[in-house]
Amino acid sequence: MEKEKKTIIHSEWIMLIFLIVKLLVYYYLIDWTVYSLFYAVISIFIISGIFRYISGISRKHKTIIFSVIYIGISVLMFADVMYFNYYNQTVSVAQLWQIKNVAKVPQSFVATFIPMSIFIFVDIPFVINYFKRHREDIAGYRGSIRRRGNIHKVNKKYKPAKYFIAAAVFIFVAVNPADSVIIANATGEEFFVNHVGDIYDNTLGRIAKKDIDEKEVISIMDNNAPDTETFELRGIAQGRNVIMIQLEAFQNFLINASYNGVCLTPNLNSLIKDNSLYFDNFYSNIGKGNTADAEFSALNSLYPVIEREIYTLYQDNKFDGLPWHLKRNGYSTFAVHGYEGDFWNRKEAYGGQGIDKYYAMEDLDQSDIIGLGISDKSVYSQAVDIMKKQNTPFFSFIVSLTNHHPFEIDDDLKKIPIKEEDKESKFANYLQTAHYTDEAIGYLIEKLKAEGLYDNSIIILYGDHHGLNKDMDDNDIYMKRFLGKEYDYDEMLKVPLIIHIPGSGITRTISTVAGQIDIFPTIANLMNIEISDKYILGQDAVNAKEGFVAFTAYMLRGSFVTDDIMYEVSREEIFESGRAWNPKTGEEIPVDSVRKYYDRAIALKTVSEQILEQNLIGSRD
Repeated sequence: MEKEKKTIIHSEWIMLIFLIVKLLVYYYLIDWTVYSLFYAVISIFIISGIFRYISGISRKHKTIIFSVIYIGISVLMFADVMYFNYYNQTVSVAQLWQIKNVAKVPQSFVATFIPMSIFIFVDIPFVINYFKRHREDIAGYRGSIRRRGNIHKVNKKYKPAKYFIAAAVFIFVAVNPADSVIIANATGEEFFVNHVGDIYDNTLGRIAKKDIDEKEVISIMDNNAPDTETFELRGIAQGRNVIMIQLEAFQNFLINASYNGVCLTPNLNSLIKDNSLYFDNFYSNIGKGNTADAEFSALNSLYPVIEREIYTLYQDNKFDGLPWHLKRNGYSTFAVHGYEGDFWNRKEAYGGQGIDKYYAMEDLDQSDIIGLGISDKSVYSQAVDIMKKQNTPFFSFIVSLTNHHPFEIDDDLKKIPIKEEDKESKFANYLQTAHYTDEAIGYLIEKLKAEGLYDNSIIILYGDHHGLNKDMDDNDIYMKRFLGKEYDYDEMLKVPLIIHIPGSGITRTISTVAGQIDIFPTIANLMNIEISDKYILGQDAVNAKEGFVAFTAYMLRGSFVTDDIMYEVSREEIFESGRAWNPKTGEEIPVDSVRKYYDRAIALKTVSEQILEQNLIGSRD
């Protein structure tokens, strides 16, 4: 009997130790805060309640039921860690639809794996074994730990009322109907509270959410409209062909920079110095759709949503972005990308964006593959061949690919000599593929000139999103050494925008903050196109008095950047718990002094969501 008791005590301690390790690893990997220990305690109590409830039911196969639930919890924790490592957010039920897209880029998925995350699974056999052997005594395991082995007498009388009350309290906390700051601070990132709250938000919460009247939407837009009085450079590119290139994972720090004695972007640097507008404080404002959200925002001057990619969620909406406006001015429109046509649902969505023809991987010559798909040089070459066949002024939208995470390229294409301390790093691989991206742009420019397409075109190049996540692969360490300063969101989310207008005589660097949200109105001004749609949330970045960009992913809803301020809302999305700093100097700014900009970011995000949710652009028909 004594031996059996010791075995029970030993099992309890082993189980508890592994469970604590599991939770500490989980909260550490999803951004450890002062609340993380408290979250871990809450999680232990909830798991304890699950143990007790299942052990008390009269069903057969209780061990199987518990095993399925506990393994499911562990898998979800692992998914959270993987997702947080890339997006800086835990996974949502809304992202379940994105599994097929993740499966199509397995290299990137594998590259986000964190070895420490394996500890999330280590406790499973111990916990299940403990449940199997002692399921009748599990209700008393916490008391037995406190009494160092004196196991309470098992209360076999099942009391559903206490579980009902506990569940009701838990659901109230998770939903937080009063938006209590205290509750949000205390429980906001706890695993179970977070996911139950997310399920509510994406199910009953969406049903209960009321649409804002269209007049109120317009009123909010008017109250937050940028103050622009001048139209400098109006029509400077009128009537030209439009060649718009979205550069995969291309960050601004690469521009005019050298590494180990080698210029990283000689071709882009050359463009910037001759007949170009270069925006050196330009930011990515993507959502969970990454590349697809970047192009949607650039083409339509609307913000993406946090749930999933716009191209799927609002595929049937009507839009009136840049391609549609150009079509009304006699332009043909087409897009080219060196990957599969159904990725991010482009094949189905592009028609609604005003793009007449989409040339995907299956429509192109695939003889030159690098990484995920057709090389940038090959895509550019084939795109120029398509341009030559256009009988009218054309709009061509090209999405580059070779610089895609995890930055794989053949050795004979690596032109950057890597320092010893940077070898075998994602940082080093990124420099190699980014340098190739620049080389491919130089190739494109020369081919456009050779085919007589260069002089009468406006060439727009911009980055879609970051390549080096500050929270992955020790990128913060490598980048701090390279930049000579801390690697924060102000650098991570900054991508280049270069508008090259051959023969214009205009060469200028514009430092006003801008984002992908501003591309459409900026190009419209340069081409003397009157924007007919009133639902435009960006501004002409050439003539803007003050820059402003709201963020969706990585820095959450309510986060923003202006010319002198960057603000990150807390993980619980509480304004007072956020942080603000000057992106130029890195100096901290009192949070309470930036409230008006936070309110503006929330207003613009809300308006954009309402325009999409109510299909307000299409409602005019």
